[in-house]
Amino acid sequence: MVTRTSKQRLTDDPRIASYGRIVEAQRWLHRTFDRSLREKAGISVVWYEALLRIARSEGGHMPINELGEAMVLTSGGATRLVDRLEERGYVERVACPTDRRVAWAHITDKGFAVLADATEVHLDDLDEYFVSKLTPDELASLGALLRKVRTQDS
Repeated sequence: MVTRTSKQRLTDDPRIASYGRIVEAQRWLHRTFDRSLREKAGISVVWYEALLRIARSEGGHMPINELGEAMVLTSGGATRLVDRLEERGYVERVACPTDRRVAWAHITDKGFAVLADATEVHLDDLDEYFVSKLTPDELASLGALLRKVRTQDS
């Protein structure tokens, strides 16, 4: 039988509350950044992340399957994302020179241009909605703590 005390323990557990705050903050920031990027740069936050990841990769290209893994997308989801970016002229598919079965997404000049515009928007938003809410020490601590969680073995 579930008693009032056990219900209280289930709903008030600080582990659940702490993780819930991370999830709520991330969802709110994601929604806020997505709205801003769509309005001011014409791309979604998902497109921004994809373009940024590709641009940061050596040579401005990366295997589509690696892009999907990095963004936690299915292989079909990664393919559809690259399809849409390619339709807009932001990326092009390039064959891997060593493995014909692998396709790379390569950022185009147009993709770099939209990424540059979107980065200005995103940096302003990061300052307004995230960085300004924390002291420099808090920001450094948060980064260290999240890296610690992220680098655990899966």
